[in-house]
Formats: sequence, structure tokens, C-alpha cells
Amino acid sequence: MKFRVRQGSKDSTQWLDVYWLASRKYWFSLLFIGVGPTFLLQDISCILIAQFLCQKFYSRWVRAFTALVTILTSLLISGLAAANISFYTQTGAEVHWRQAHNFHRDAASIKTLLTGLTGVVIGEILFSARILTSTAALLFRWKRNADPKIYKRVPFEEWDEENGDDNEPEALSGFYTPRKPSHKSLPSPLARILVASVTAFVLLLRCIRPSDTAYTFLSQTVIITPFEKPPGRSQTSSFDLPDLPGDYSWLYNHTALGAPPKFDWLPKKEIGGFRDWYGGSNGTEPQHYDPTKNPLHISNLDRSILGSLRDTLKSGNVNIKHVFLLKLESTRYDVFPLRKESRVADLIRESYSRNQIPEDVEERLANLTRNAGILTGMPSGFNSSNEPIQPYGGLSATNAYTGGTFTLKSIMASVCGISPLVVDFNREYLQHIYEPCMPQILNALNLIPKNSKKAADPHNYKTWPWHSHFMQSITDNYDNQNFLIPAMGFQDKVTDENITEDWNEKPGKHPEKFNFWGYPEYELRKYLHRALRKAEKDHERMFLTHLTGLTHHPWDLPVGDEYEEIIGSNIFSHNGKINRYLNTVGAVDMWLGEIMEVLEETGVANETLVVVVGDHGVSVIEDGGIDGRVTSMQILPTILDLLVESASIDKKASHAIKDLLPLYEGQSMIRDLVLEKDGILDWQFTVMNTGATWLALRSASKPYRLVIPLVPEVEWRFTDVDVDPYELHALQSFNLLAVLEQVGEVHGVEAVQWVKDAAHVAQWWVAENWRRYEFVPET
Repeated sequence: MKFRVRQGSKDSTQWLDVYWLASRKYWFSLLFIGVGPTFLLQDISCILIAQFLCQKFYSRWVRAFTALVTILTSLLISGLAAANISFYTQTGAEVHWRQAHNFHRDAASIKTLLTGLTGVVIGEILFSARILTSTAALLFRWKRNADPKIYKRVPFEEWDEENGDDNEPEALSGFYTPRKPSHKSLPSPLARILVASVTAFVLLLRCIRPSDTAYTFLSQTVIITPFEKPPGRSQTSSFDLPDLPGDYSWLYNHTALGAPPKFDWLPKKEIGGFRDWYGGSNGTEPQHYDPTKNPLHISNLDRSILGSLRDTLKSGNVNIKHVFLLKLESTRYDVFPLRKESRVADLIRESYSRNQIPEDVEERLANLTRNAGILTGMPSGFNSSNEPIQPYGGLSATNAYTGGTFTLKSIMASVCGISPLVVDFNREYLQHIYEPCMPQILNALNLIPKNSKKAADPHNYKTWPWHSHFMQSITDNYDNQNFLIPAMGFQDKVTDENITEDWNEKPGKHPEKFNFWGYPEYELRKYLHRALRKAEKDHERMFLTHLTGLTHHPWDLPVGDEYEEIIGSNIFSHNGKINRYLNTVGAVDMWLGEIMEVLEETGVANETLVVVVGDHGVSVIEDGGIDGRVTSMQILPTILDLLVESASIDKKASHAIKDLLPLYEGQSMIRDLVLEKDGILDWQFTVMNTGATWLALRSASKPYRLVIPLVPEVEWRFTDVDVDPYELHALQSFNLLAVLEQVGEVHGVEAVQWVKDAAHVAQWWVAENWRRYEFVPET
């Protein structure tokens, strides 16, 4: 198939501007008449079935059964419809009921899924109350009319005198003469023919309607979607591609799995995270990820350290005793810190008259993300007198994408340095996590001879053993996170349950949860302080992963805190949600300041590597630095590289780390990035949504981004983020060939080739992802 490239001719532009504008209503009307009625076929059928069930059947048992079915079905439909509408209005996303059945029965999951459902519950209660009161009134009226004290028979004589009729009084005829049965008039033949013709016409349109997934998705009635069986998946192909010309023999029929390399430092007894070195599953030969067999692998370990870091690391003045990995819930680069020249700031300005931010609001903006400005060394630009004075040293990646937009999958990418599993929700803990995670690597270093706790030198932290902690003030029961944490190798954890138990042992008033997720972050301060004190006392090195929760929807502040105005709002805008979100961003920024205070109080601020990264963004808004395109999968190899290059671990541990580093897919961010090698691009994947709906793909050397549908009811989506940084004008379609046509017209043949390459790479990569996790999809 050939794809036309727009030449910018005047004739084509004139045709588009004149003829298309003049005829588009006609074509839309024709399309709507052709397929529009078929969208309502299931809904009309559902209504007719409901009408049949509401008939007055002769048998009481049949009436009772149909009444029960009708009532339960009505409640289910109203609940599903309300959940769809409320979830979309509250979060801006749709509920994919085919995936929602995977939600576990924990409170946080259910409350998230049923966000905003309070309205329909209130409506159902009011409706039921109205029905009950109406029924009671009818019963009362019937009894009142039958009361003999009120009823009085009219004497025959008086009736006869008034009517002057010698015949039987008309008033008594109803008591003695049987009432004639009423007969409903049957529909006229013309009405029958009309209904039959319309029905036949709609059925014919349904039969000849194109088999487009968009039409199927739009046709589904709400009662069917939760019970629809997901389509079977091929074990070798995650999604189908049309016939796209090109030679991809270098990609297909290849796998990156091979025999694991030999490590002389591993103990004889199997340790967590290193199963592949001790034998395969089910008695098979062990296999592990082999970068030399990966057709997409690009390494930069042979590159030099970045110039701004080289001398600093070699000076011996950088000591990394502890490592803190802070995952910020729903936090993007454009609010860390919130800068005056950003899309969010533009929205704030546009919300006020004359695009002028009031002085009191600008003062709040200047201090909203003050600690983020200190950590990144980036001034916010608001109220320059309050700018950070002395930023911490470090690196800030300004073009980083998450490995997964689902929080638990994002944690997996950062802590384990691997891509999340391409399935819905947290299933990684049930599968083979194909690389050792950070806590498991550090535990392996502990077991190297002369690195045990007994050999620890109080004056040489390099001989101290590592101890890993996971802390969050919110629940870990959401989607089996409580199983994922130990699967990644963490030795200790603190969650909302620990906070509740500890406070229950104390008399007096206890803190309140900010919502169903858990407690505010500052409840962790004493646990963090205690863990650091214990580590220093016991001569241990601490690896901490901490997940925040306040910035998660619905953006509730701690009990007692009040929302401040940060963005103007009215009834016609959704700025109220943005205001809530930005207030929680400010609350988490204050918590980051408290973390730095704890590091200062315990005397380890200059010996702690603090890594701050968002787990994903939020769709409510659309000293050295790394400007290249990077991903959160590169955090783990970067931390390991820093430990080696700063000489923060001894020689034996450095030897082990150098053995492990090449096994990870991500490049080290303290070295020059390799964007392309031997014609192969540095492809970066993001597992989107809950895991099996979309896959986002970009390459380090190109500004393009492709979102690939893994289910039939969502679209392909292409953007050029250099031209459209907020992706407001995406080219999208349910059909890849249609997307290629649009890309060719707007961006040219180079972009078309990139999309074709990306589609093939993604198809191979998802199947490879399943192989690495030893995941067998249902067919």
C-alpha cells in the first residue's frame, strides 16, 4: 500500500477547505443513517425484554420470578450506568468492565471503581421511598373509602325523584350487572407493517455493517459489557497487524532468553531473585535474559561518565551510605516544581481575569513546591524573592517517562529495572520476575565473604550490610501489593496497618485517615527517624522505597487542613479538581522537606542518595541535567553505576555489580546516552492503564510517540511531541492503515516508516515480555 505525502499544493488545500467543509454534513448523515440505528439494537432489545417481563402473567409464581429479575436487572443497569458516568466525570477515564472483574475485593479497589456512585445510591433510595409512600397512600385511600362511617347509600326515592326514571336506578346497575370486559384495540395493519419494516431494515443494516471494532464497541449495551468474555490471546502475538511491507527477520523468531552467565560470588544456596542461576522451573534448563541475544538491546556502559559528574565522582568526596527511592503518586515533571513557564501555570493564569494571577495566589505558588525546587535546582519563577537559595547537588531528568502508568507496575520498573508484565493489574508477583530487584541485589552483596554483619567495621560503612525497607502511610491491600513487596525482596515494611496498631496502643486522641487510602505522609516521620537511628546504631546501610498517597484521586487533604485557592474556578470549568490536586502536591512537597529534615537530624544527609520520581502523571491537566529521552527503568542501573563509580562499595561488591549491570535493559543515566546503534533505535516502552489496554512506545532519537491498542475497543494514536508537546492534536484511528495514511499526509514518509517499525517492534516485544515472565496467556 502506498501512502500519499502532502505536497502543500494549493489545489489540495482548497479542496480540503472548501469541498470538505461543504459536504461533511452530508457524509456524516449518510454514515449515521447507514450504521447509526444498529448502535441501539442491543438497547432496544433489552427494553423489549424488560417490557415483556413486566407483563401481568396469570401465574403468581411467574409474576414473582419476573418481578425479581426485573428489579435486580434494573438496579444493576442503573448502577453500571451511574458508575460509568460518575467515574468518567470524576477521573476523566472510562471503566473497562471487561478488566474491572480483575479488581480484588479490597476496600480501596471497590471504592476506586465506584468513584462518585453516591449520587445513584441516593437516587435509588429517594425513588424507592417515593414508591413506598405512594403505595401506602393508595392503601390508606382504599381503606378510607371503604369505611362504613363515611359511606352512605343514596335512598332509591331521592334518586328516582331527581332522575325521573321508572327503571332500575343507574346507580345500582354496577352492583348487579357484571361489568363487560374491556378489549384493547389491536394495532392497525399499517402500524404493524411500519414496525416490521423498521425492524427488518435495522437487522439488515446490522448484517451488512462493516466489521469495525469501533462499531462493535459503540453497540454494546451496558448490561452486557461486564459479562463479555475477553477475546482469546495468541501465545505468540499480542495484537494483529495488517500487512506492512518490510524486512523484520532480524526481529521475529528471536528471543533474548539464554543460559545465565556464571558468577563466582553467588552463594551455593539459592537466594531470592537469582532462581535462574540455580536451575530452571519444572526441571528444565535454566534460562535468563541475555542482552547479547536481544535484538533491541543498546548499552552505554562503555561510554564515559558525564563531564559534570566525572571529576566529582572521582574525587572521593561522594559517599553513598544509604539510598532512598521516593515514588510520588500522580506527579509529573511539570509540577515538580511548578514553574511559571509551564502548561499548568498557563491554565492558572487563564483562570483569572486579564490573565493576571492575584498577588496572594502568586505567593502561594512561589511556596507550593519549594522543596522540589531545592531538590532539582530549578526555580519556579513565581515571586523571585522566595526562590530557593542553595539547591542540593544532583541530576534532574527533564524528559523521563514511566515504565508503567499503573502505580504498582511503575514501582516494579523502578525497583527492579525491568518492564512490567503486559497483563491487567498486579500479576507480576505471581510470575517469574526475570531480573533481581534492588533489595535482592543488595542482599546478595551482604552474602559475599567479608561483607557479612559480623565483619562490619564501625568506621567503614562499606563493610556494613544492607537492609531494605518499604514505607507508605496508605494501605497495601490494593491489588495484592502486600504480596508484591516481599516478592521484590523487601525485608521490612510500614503501612497504614502499622500506624493504626501503634496508635491503638496509646491512650488519647488518634490521628484520622485522610480518606479510604490511609493516613497522611507525615505519620511516617517517626518510623523513618527510628529506622535511620537503628541503621546507624547497628552499622547497617539502608535502602528505602517510599510511596506517597495524598496526590492520589480524589485528592483529599489531611483532616483539618483547608484547601487554598490556587486556580480560579467557576461552574463551567473543572478547575476545582485541579485546585484539589495542586493543594495535595503542595502537601507532599512539605513532606519532602520533612524527609530532608530527618536526614539532617540523623546526620546522614550528605551520605544519602535520594532518588525522587513520579509513578505516573495525572490527566486532570494536561546544577546538571539530563535532557535526553529516558525511562524509569534506568533508575536501578544508574544507582548501581553510582555505587561503583563513587567507590561507595568495596572491591568485591563492585565486581558483583559490574557482573550484573550489563543484564539490565536500561542505560545508565550518568553516562552519555546511546540513541541509536547499527540502525537499531533505543526503543522505550510504557505499559499503560492497568496493563493490557495500551502500550506506549517512543525512541530516544525521534520525537514521535505511538500508543498501541492491545484490546479492540481502543484506538491507535500517533503524536509528534516536539510539535505537539501536550498531545492535543493526536492522529488516531481504530485502524493502523488509516493512522499511517494520516501520518504520511502530515509528517511525511520518515514518520510513516517509524510507525511501521514501532508496530512490529511492539508486537515482538509483548510476546517476548510474556516469555521472560513465563506468562502463558489464556487462549
